[in-house]
Amino acid sequence: MLGVCYLIVVAPVHDLYSQREAALEQQRMLEPRLRATAAEVPVLRARLAKLREAASTRKITLDGASDAIASANLQSRLEELATAAGVAISSTEGLPAEARGLYRRIGLRIAISGAYESIVKLLAAIETSAPPLVLDNLQIHGTLQARALLQPQAALRSQMAQQPAGPPVNPRLDAGFEVYGFRSNETPVVLKQ
Repeated sequence: MLGVCYLIVVAPVHDLYSQREAALEQQRMLEPRLRATAAEVPVLRARLAKLREAASTRKITLDGASDAIASANLQSRLEELATAAGVAISSTEGLPAEARGLYRRIGLRIAISGAYESIVKLLAAIETSAPPLVLDNLQIHGTLQARALLQPQAALRSQMAQQPAGPPVNPRLDAGFEVYGFRSNETPVVLKQ
């Protein structure tokens, strides 16, 4: 009878007590972490406020009262980036503007040529520029010098054996891509006189 009473009453109460004690120990271990995290909240809120302020003042649209002006501004910005990267722009073609909600998508198709490193530098500058620009339809083609470097290993070794050792050739590449920016769809009010 005592054994049955122990199994029915005492064992479940003891197990419940053990479980509660383990939960309390776990909460005691978490307490210092929670206090440290709670102490960081004001600092994180201040940082969030600064980031929101910076985001609200960051320029996200192209300048220009019309699509043509915004396209010209985009083209001049790309020319600046290409010059800084050491890439030559061979042609620029305007793409039709499209309405996208509150914005108008302004696009250009660009053809460039330059060294691989310079092209990568230009693409990185476009990706991180302000206002944000979007790259699309990127195509990179090698010129004759670049193709010579991509020949099979045996042909390359035989050519290298015939040529004197010198600095590595930096092949020029041709690339084409589309770049898009957005301008505000709101048109300024013009007063008639």
